[in-house]
Amino acid sequence: MVTTTRQADIHDFIADIIGSLAAGAAVLAYYTARGVPLRKSICGLTAILLLIPTLGCASEIGTTSIGNEIGSGLSRLGHETVDLARTPFQTDNGNILVTIGVAGAVGLTYVFDRDIHDKLQTRKGNSLDKAADAGSLAGDPFLHLGFAALVYGGAMAADSPKWQEVGEMMGESLILADASTFLIKEATGRGRPDTTMSKGDFKPFRFKNNYDSFPSMHTASSFALASVMAATTESLTLKTAYYAAATFVGFSRLYQNKHWASDVIMGAALGELCGRVVTHYHATAQRMAIVPQAFENGAGLAMVGTW
Repeated sequence: MVTTTRQADIHDFIADIIGSLAAGAAVLAYYTARGVPLRKSICGLTAILLLIPTLGCASEIGTTSIGNEIGSGLSRLGHETVDLARTPFQTDNGNILVTIGVAGAVGLTYVFDRDIHDKLQTRKGNSLDKAADAGSLAGDPFLHLGFAALVYGGAMAADSPKWQEVGEMMGESLILADASTFLIKEATGRGRPDTTMSKGDFKPFRFKNNYDSFPSMHTASSFALASVMAATTESLTLKTAYYAAATFVGFSRLYQNKHWASDVIMGAALGELCGRVVTHYHATAQRMAIVPQAFENGAGLAMVGTW
């Protein structure tokens, strides 16, 4: 056991800011995807962000547990956002090789995007139509966020710390996946296959609903959720079921002509990355504890770690 003292510093403050921005980007993605004008979306986002410091202050004086939960959640989200940005480029654990492999897979798929699209669109059927509708609905990112909130709220009501943390991980991974997907979507501005005949039709930073194809947010959200759920079980059957469901969501987006194949591949990789970053962060945090401690000149907090 190792015990070290810890005080809040500028890094925690930065993490809180990053967490707020990540959550804000997810909110902005929600309104933009629903066709709300960008100006109104930004106004709504600003109002939400202005409420965050108020909740944080409330938690500092202990007047609301909700404020405390939001504050700690934003702090975790901030640290996870930093991890998300650097994990793909780590060389000591081989992550950079995985990143290169994913980039190669996306690039190779891009070459055949038009062929895959044309062949899939000629294979239509009533049963597949209904299945794809169900898959697309099940992959709705905002339905996933509601499910995460339901798990978290139910766990709190049932006093289940395990499932409360699962709900936290689900929510955090979904926010990361949705926010990062939104940023890439707007930065690339790729035209959807039901809008343009060219797989290479890009209009960056135009903020148009039909030019936000790359990557697939439905797929990213589904794989983020599958990654977290798979991490909660040792059952190979359940793990397979989670990923099979996420894969079908990706297929449904292709079938409905909403995405190119490379959009789905990138979305799946991004969602899996977000899920793994969050579960790894929580697994690491479980080995740490903050406890009160008396010092010669006063009192403070100590960080206790077990290995």
